[in-house]
Amino acid sequence: MRVIKWLAIAMAVLIVAVIGAGFLLPDTAHVERSIVVATKPATAYTALNGFKQFNKWSPWANLDPDAQYTLEGPLMGVGAKSSWRSEDPNVGAGSQEILEATPYQRIHMRLVFEGFDSENYSTFLLAPEGEGTRITWSYDTTFHGNLMGRYFGLMLDKMIGADYEKGLLQLKTLLESLPQDDLAAMPITLVTVESKPMAYISGQTTAALSESALDGAYQQLRAYFAAHQLNAAEPPIAITRHFDDVTKLWNFDAVLVPLQAVLPEPNGNGIRLGRTYGGHALRVEHAGAYNAMDAAYYRLIAYKTVAGLDDNGDSWEQYLSGAPASGSAPPVAHIYWPVR
Repeated sequence: MRVIKWLAIAMAVLIVAVIGAGFLLPDTAHVERSIVVATKPATAYTALNGFKQFNKWSPWANLDPDAQYTLEGPLMGVGAKSSWRSEDPNVGAGSQEILEATPYQRIHMRLVFEGFDSENYSTFLLAPEGEGTRITWSYDTTFHGNLMGRYFGLMLDKMIGADYEKGLLQLKTLLESLPQDDLAAMPITLVTVESKPMAYISGQTTAALSESALDGAYQQLRAYFAAHQLNAAEPPIAITRHFDDVTKLWNFDAVLVPLQAVLPEPNGNGIRLGRTYGGHALRVEHAGAYNAMDAAYYRLIAYKTVAGLDDNGDSWEQYLSGAPASGSAPPVAHIYWPVR
């Protein structure tokens, strides 16, 4: 009985010592790793400022092929959120959401792990280094006085440090395989556009004759508007329905958007009624010669690819300074590329 008594006392002392030592341990933990990638900060930022590319480089993506992933909120930037759920206890369930995004420098996210009450954040820091970018990926957690969490924090670096290193290596491979256009040279924004009624004329032309073809189509549309006392709600639009890289033939819709919600039925002249696209789109501004818009389109395509976004319809141009016409001044245009 004396032995049992002393064992009980020793156990009690050990428990008190463990608890007491736990109060002296840090209430936070920090893990970080970094890597230099042969790509520009704008490319790295665009790929990381959303979750469409995440599972292509995440060190945990293949732990459970049956895990369910859900994207919520905007496609990119503050508010973009990814949730996961898995029956595998090594994966579990949770979410990550972008809280702050400083272009080409920093992305800060909140992490939530279902069943744990710790406060968790993940951050990417981007800094130019030589011809490339140093990416620092960090994880910070606060245990809010939880003693088990504090002891867990002592082992955190050993537990996930190797995963961070693996993830960064996979991220490097992905980023260096993407288009290397200078995405910072021509700012591209992600916008949400509203579907509106439209009157349009379809046509086909070559690049060399596109200005005169559009000019003729818009003249017919303006005549229809004038005949029915309609007013244009915004600058004219040209939707690309198809462009053949070999023949250089362009199939387009020349569009005017009216203020009125209900339009009278056109009488011939090839004018038809419909609705414009509604949803997410990438937008870039072009100022200069109409036939020099290729660079803007190439950059839009590069941006879309880097961000991991999917096509969601036909691109279009909106001529802020008026529809292009033969002999007119170079237009200022917004180019839109629908994405999802």
